[in-house]
Amino acid sequence: MDDHRVWGVRAGSAGQADAIFLEQEQIALSFGEVGGDVSRLPASRGAFKEAFSRSPHPKPASIPMQAGQLYRFVHEMRIGDRVIYPRKADRTLHWGEVVGPYVFEGDGADEFTHRRSVRWMARLSRDEFTQGALYELGATLALFEVKSYSAEFRQRFENGAAPVEEDAEENAVRDIAETTRDFIARRLRTNFKGFPMEPFIADLFCAMGYRAHVTQKYRDDGIDVIAHRDELGIEPPILKIQVKTNEANVGAESVKAFYAMVHDRDVGVFVTTGGYSASAIEFARNRGNLRLLNGVELIALIQKHYDRLSTHYRQQIPLRPVLVPDASATENA
Repeated sequence: MDDHRVWGVRAGSAGQADAIFLEQEQIALSFGEVGGDVSRLPASRGAFKEAFSRSPHPKPASIPMQAGQLYRFVHEMRIGDRVIYPRKADRTLHWGEVVGPYVFEGDGADEFTHRRSVRWMARLSRDEFTQGALYELGATLALFEVKSYSAEFRQRFENGAAPVEEDAEENAVRDIAETTRDFIARRLRTNFKGFPMEPFIADLFCAMGYRAHVTQKYRDDGIDVIAHRDELGIEPPILKIQVKTNEANVGAESVKAFYAMVHDRDVGVFVTTGGYSASAIEFARNRGNLRLLNGVELIALIQKHYDRLSTHYRQQIPLRPVLVPDASATENA
């Protein structure tokens, strides 16, 4: 069995490093604010966090996530590991092998100075893969490990699967759907960071048919929103909801601490704009009154119940109906 790991890596928010990736055959991360060759730092996450905290304009909330990505790029990624580069320009996935150690290229002021050499081995259309596999690549991190669907990616790429013939109408529909999901994700990150997400989640649950309200703004017991079906809020199950706006995976300890506050007759709903660690998912698996809602599922609920959101929130996430080709109807005509 191949014990090499599979990593997803992005070429910047707008594909700025695409030429570095494909022409120079190097995967690259920016993180210019940390400055210099980070291989000189002690090989610990703490040392990387400290380096980020010394940057000219540190953002404390994002330091653990940024430091963790760069640390993994330098110390956890190994020669022989596989990498997937989702290229937005042509809706393809590039599959490569890491062939070089970490190197620093630049004077610290340039972007994408943290690099590793790769050998690109295959390129396939996104349409070759299941929706679940594509969702796993939807993480907003610059670098992340692909776990849940790594076997599917290995099989499709390394067995030499040929790309399916692309259909222009189906691609147009997919592009619109992907653009819409990306737009909602950006609005969640910019308009609802921290506490503002809590009243939005309450409004979303109201749109889903619940009666929901935010708990006290400065309350710190982990219950951010209460939702129920009956008018008085006394008939079980009562939904106790915790809300997190972060891109990194929520770990098992956070989920366990939240679940400790959920009574047997209640249902706990943990909502995050990111994802969950494997251990957190395993903890929730056999608990019928605990539901983990990740960022992808949250966006799907927003789209499904958008028309019933309050005017205030529809203005902050402005969407409008668009007529698109019905490919299935065209095929059956």
